[in-house]
Amino acid sequence: MKWLCRRGTRELDRAMGAYLQHHYDAADSTEKQLFAELLQQQDPEIMALLNEPDTSSRYQLIIRKIRDTLIAGV
Repeated sequence: MKWLCRRGTRELDRAMGAYLQHHYDAADSTEKQLFAELLQQQDPEIMALLNEPDTSSRYQLIIRKIRDTLIAGV
């Protein structure tokens, strides 16, 4: 999973790595599957999800956790 979090940009590497490090282990199987699906998306699509002010996508919970972690500077 760590390898899949390596993306084409430093920003996405940091975002995906933040979720993996701080939230993945505590996630239930459904959330882990959604994260795996999110990682299958193209980088521009993931960046768009991260940059939308209020995403209503199926990845909303994961995106919120990533944003909260990055804002906290953890």
